[in-house]
Amino acid sequence: MELSTFAKCIIVLVGSNFASGAVHDWGYHHGIDPEHWKNEFATCGGKQQSPIDIKTDNVKFDPRLRKFNFFDLILHRDVKVKIQNNGHTVQVDMEDHTIKVTGGGLPGTYIVEQFHFHWGSVDTRGSEHEINGKHFAMEMHVVMHSDRFSSVSDAMNITCGLAVLGFLVDVGRENPYFEKIISHLKEIDHINKTVTLDKFRLASLFPRTDCYYRYYGSLTTPMCYESVIWTIFKEHIYISEKQLNKFRDLGKIPGSEDMINNYRNPQPLNHRVVTTNCIESFSSVCAEGWKTGRKRRRCENYAKIYLRTILSLSRPIFHRR
Repeated sequence: MELSTFAKCIIVLVGSNFASGAVHDWGYHHGIDPEHWKNEFATCGGKQQSPIDIKTDNVKFDPRLRKFNFFDLILHRDVKVKIQNNGHTVQVDMEDHTIKVTGGGLPGTYIVEQFHFHWGSVDTRGSEHEINGKHFAMEMHVVMHSDRFSSVSDAMNITCGLAVLGFLVDVGRENPYFEKIISHLKEIDHINKTVTLDKFRLASLFPRTDCYYRYYGSLTTPMCYESVIWTIFKEHIYISEKQLNKFRDLGKIPGSEDMINNYRNPQPLNHRVVTTNCIESFSSVCAEGWKTGRKRRRCENYAKIYLRTILSLSRPIFHRR
């Protein structure tokens, strides 16, 4: 039987040898590369690592997964943020640490702390998560911590201490909402450079967020703690090739090689179950109904859910090519 979110999140991780002390020099193309992280950081060799390749044929529908409540995120229209080049990614830190996210099957309230990006040198790779073996040009991660803790650092080695919202990014039209970040990338062309924006609205970057995949995994960089409730949204973000190249340019500067192709490859699923809150086709509705053994009644119930899903997704999509 699939455990509930609450049941999965009541277990506290035993303290790791890496909970304190210096972190060795890791990277994507220098120092300790992703294939060897587990040799230096034992937690990177765990059984619930991220990212993963999501095989949609194996995804299970979970009616307990509800829509997210992003009201607080939408309400905070003019948040002060700091954009930084940390040598591995472009990270945007929220100066206001009170923005809350609830719903979405999360076991409580989570606080948004930062978001960052992973991208590749070509359009066919760059994302960390794959869908049916397919990479995407970029992936955006919104990192949140449980409100039981004061920061991501405090929560990162506690089961379900963190929740990450993952958005796959594809090439399409120019995205004016991303321009507020992209226009400042030249100002952070070297490691540890930062720039501050007084007014920024994170929710403006989001695509439609009704449907998503859910699984339990880890941070995708050392220490790779297995403390993350992962959400990968089905609807993609679209930005232009020109905009994407501004991120790639950061990796062309001598000494900044880790600022391109800065992604970890998918890790073994190891019997974990990926779930979703949306059913994707009518045929899968009845197939799921017959599989569960409730036959006609279950099939009819799933059909109703499917129709509600389709009706709720009838809004136009802005950034599709």
